[in-house]
Amino acid sequence: MRIQAFSLLLGLWLLGLGTSCTSSEVEGEQMVNLEEMADRPEAQLSNLTNAIARTGGDGSLYARRAIVLLRQGELTKALADANEAVRLSKRDPATWFVKAQVLRALGRQDEALALALQAERNSYQSSSLFVLLGDLYLQRHDYRQARAYINQALDISPADEYAFYYRGRIQAETGDTARAVRSYKKALEQAPDFMEPQRELAGIYLARKEFETAGGLVQSAMALASDNGQLWLYKGLLHQVRQQPDSALVSFEKALALNDTLQGAHFWLGLELHQQGDNVGAIEHLEKAASTYGNNLKFMATLANCYERIGQYQKSLEQYQRLLAAEPRYTYVHQSISRLKSKIQGPRVITADTSRIELKSIDIKSN
Repeated sequence: MRIQAFSLLLGLWLLGLGTSCTSSEVEGEQMVNLEEMADRPEAQLSNLTNAIARTGGDGSLYARRAIVLLRQGELTKALADANEAVRLSKRDPATWFVKAQVLRALGRQDEALALALQAERNSYQSSSLFVLLGDLYLQRHDYRQARAYINQALDISPADEYAFYYRGRIQAETGDTARAVRSYKKALEQAPDFMEPQRELAGIYLARKEFETAGGLVQSAMALASDNGQLWLYKGLLHQVRQQPDSALVSFEKALALNDTLQGAHFWLGLELHQQGDNVGAIEHLEKAASTYGNNLKFMATLANCYERIGQYQKSLEQYQRLLAAEPRYTYVHQSISRLKSKIQGPRVITADTSRIELKSIDIKSN
C-alpha cells in the first residue's frame, strides 16, 4: 500500500547522499540490516538511531531518519533531523531537498520552494526534486512553471508515476480533463496501487455522471486509504445518486471528521441536513462552504430558506436578493423578498389624527 504522495516524492534521493545504492535499496530506503528492515519503519528508526549514536556526525543518517519520520507523520521530529542533516552536510544539496519535503508537509510552502530551488541551483538533479518543484508551483497556480518541472522529471525518469500524477493535476486544473485522465491512467500503469490517481479519476467520472466507473474507483482507492476525506465525500455523492440519503449523510460526516476543510463535504452535508429539517445544522455547514460555493444558486436558495425558518429574516432577505441578482428568471424569489420585508417591518400601525378629536374632560373623584 502506498502512503500519501507528499511523503513519497523521494524517488531516487538516496543517490545524492554520498552512498551508492542498488535499485531495491532506493525503493525501500533500506540500510544497515536490509532483510530485517524491509517495510518495518520501527526497525528503520532503531537502526538509524544506533548508527547515528555510533557515527555522530553523518548528516546523511539524519536525512534518512528525517524521511522515515516524515512517512510516519512525525513532522516536528522530522524537521529537527532535517535541520541537523543540513548543519552537518552544508554542501550537500540532497539534505536541502529532504528538508524541503518536510517543510512542504508542514504547510510551509514558501520555505520549501526556496530550499528546493537552492538544491536545483547546486546541481542536485533528480525526478523527485522536479516533481516536488512542480507540486509547489502547482499550489501557487503557476501552471507554466509547474508543467516545466514535471516535464523535466519525465525527461529524467519517463516511468515516474508521481510525475504523471502531477501532470494530470495540472491538466485537470487548467480544464483539460481528457488529457488528465490519460495522465492518471499512465500513473496507474506504472503503479496500480497508487491511490491518488484513482481518487482524481473518481472525481472526474463523477462530474461526467459515469457513476459506475466512479464507484469502482472509489472502492478501489478506499481499499488503499480508508482515511482519505475526499474519498468519503465521493462515496457520499454516490449514495445520493443511489437515493440513499442516510448513508450519504454518514459519509459526508466521516469526510469532515477526517478533513474539516473540505468545502464540498460542508456544502453537501448542509443540503442533506436541510432536507431533513435540521436548519441550524445546515446553516453551520453551508456557512463553512461559502468561500467556494457562495455563488452557487442552490447554496443561496437553501441558505435563505434555512435563515427564514429560524427567524433570521434579514440574513434570509440578503441571500434571496443575491439569488435574484444572480438569476433574474427566478421570479418566485420576488414573493419571498416581499414576504421577508413584511416580516422585518412588522405589522403596520394606523395612527389617529388627534388634532381632529375633541377631548372631553373627565372628572376624577378621589376616594
